[in-house]
Amino acid sequence: MISVRLIFSGSDAREISEALEPDNLPSMKVSLHDDEMTIELSAERIGTVLSTVDDLLMNIKVAEEAIGSSEV
Repeated sequence: MISVRLIFSGSDAREISEALEPDNLPSMKVSLHDDEMTIELSAERIGTVLSTVDDLLMNIKVAEEAIGSSEV
């Protein structure tokens, strides 16, 4: 089993977490503390982990851009 923990800090952590929530996998655990979002996930294969992390990073980027554009 391969496990990964990603930690994102920033004032938009809660909003980004909420934006990602519909796509969360059963094997993922997302927690928030102050301005920090932690995502923990695990899978049997490294390819699955890499694909999931790649998807998460792209979705976080899109969420940040959407949040930023709504603040204008």
